[in-house]
Amino acid sequence: MARQLHTRSTGKESAVLRITTRINSGTVRLIVEGRLAGACIGELERCWRATASTESTERILVDLSSVTSIDASGKQLLTHMHEQGIRLVASGLLARCLIEEIVSRAQLGLTNESSRPL
Repeated sequence: MARQLHTRSTGKESAVLRITTRINSGTVRLIVEGRLAGACIGELERCWRATASTESTERILVDLSSVTSIDASGKQLLTHMHEQGIRLVASGLLARCLIEEIVSRAQLGLTNESSRPL
C-alpha cells in the first residue's frame, strides 16, 4: 500500500511525501520518501497511528532512507514515535544523523524542546 500526498505552497517548492507500507516476516515497514515537512507530517502520523492500532509498536519500523529534508515538526514527530517504541532506520547521511541525535537525546533523557530543521 502506498500513500502519496502532494501539497501546494507559495514558496519555491511544493511538499511531496510518499509513504509505502510493507509487511515482511512480521515487521511492518513504513517507507518514507520525500520532504517530511508541513502538511505532510500529519500523513505520516496518520499512517503510524493506523498501523499501531493493529500492530505491536515493536513490530513497526520507519525507513527514512529516501527522505530529502525534515523540518522541526517532522523531527518532533519522529522523536515522539521513537519514544513510543518505533524503530527508525536509514541509509542516507541526513536521516542517519537525525536518528543518532534522537536516540542520543532519548538515552540522556533530554526532551525535544529545541528541535532545529535538518
